[in-house]
Amino acid sequence: MSSVQKIFKMKITKIREELKNKKIESFLISNLNNIWYVTGFSASFAKLFITKNEVILVSDSRYSVSAKQLCDDLEIQYKEIHSDKNFWNTFCAHYEIKKLGIEAEHITLSAFNNIQKQFTNIDFIETKNIVENMRIKKSKEEIEILRQCAEIGDVCLKKVVESFAEGVTEKELAWIFEKSAREFFGASGLSFDTIVAFAENSASPHHESSNKKLEINTPILIDCGVRYKNYCSDLTRCFWFGEKKGEEYENWKEVYEIVKNAQQLGIEKMKKGIKISESEKSARTYFASQHRDHKKYFGHSFGHGVGIDIHELPHVSAKNETEIYEAGMVVTAEPGLYFSDNSQKINFGIRIEDLLFISDETGEAEFLSGFKK
Repeated sequence: MSSVQKIFKMKITKIREELKNKKIESFLISNLNNIWYVTGFSASFAKLFITKNEVILVSDSRYSVSAKQLCDDLEIQYKEIHSDKNFWNTFCAHYEIKKLGIEAEHITLSAFNNIQKQFTNIDFIETKNIVENMRIKKSKEEIEILRQCAEIGDVCLKKVVESFAEGVTEKELAWIFEKSAREFFGASGLSFDTIVAFAENSASPHHESSNKKLEINTPILIDCGVRYKNYCSDLTRCFWFGEKKGEEYENWKEVYEIVKNAQQLGIEKMKKGIKISESEKSARTYFASQHRDHKKYFGHSFGHGVGIDIHELPHVSAKNETEIYEAGMVVTAEPGLYFSDNSQKINFGIRIEDLLFISDETGEAEFLSGFKK
């Protein structure tokens, strides 16, 4: 048995164990990223049908050649289907399904209502995160790919910083990042649209890069990431463009150091066995000690899981009181303070974000991103 077959069979076994615990006899995976994670098959239309004894990959004629080859390698079945309607008519009749687990978060309400009306003899069981929970803990191979993602992101951001100049626009710098990632470093794309934010635009956490031109003595926030071998990176850095003196710079530098310290305190809690909620709680406690209203100026969570999706489990939030850090988790640490009301005579935002993994050897968080802070 090849290593690919072993990994695939291990994942299918875990899924079947979970289905058995939930008393579900068959399971339909419709999330394309989950299908890729389990099988390695990538397509714009696909389904993976799992029963007690069979695994069937479903797609259409556009992907039949690659799908058939993959299924031969994995020793599973392939069925060519032309549409969702064709799938339900064929499979529900042929396999005499009585209970079918579906990924509730990846099917529209209208589609769910239609299949319920059409197949009244089937008990549809809504499932949540069966595959996503498996994806939380990354293998050594996955962590190595994510390390490569982060390294590409670091180098591409360096290209952007080298392009800082009066008159350059946010959009132009965003394009330099994307072009570098694709042309020079082999990335297949971006994890998300690159955020380049000058001055007051940096106070908007999800600002869309605009035609705003860079002026001297301006704060800059850049949030960027690349997609490489179907995995994502995520990195945020802040810069001051201009003379490092004067009241405006000193105000910016003060907030920058506060956010940097808050991030470090949160990362120190990223240890195997510690509650995930402790990272954000540490950052917020520190913000409060520095007389910064974290409830008003820090409006998002401390971080999130990263992998095939840019945002995936676990939730690195103060609200996540049930989960603990485990070896193999890949997460971001990204506290921020955003001042958009000029109440403190400042109008900018600072966010510092790194990609880390919980080491199996030390039990502590280790950096994947290495761009200087």
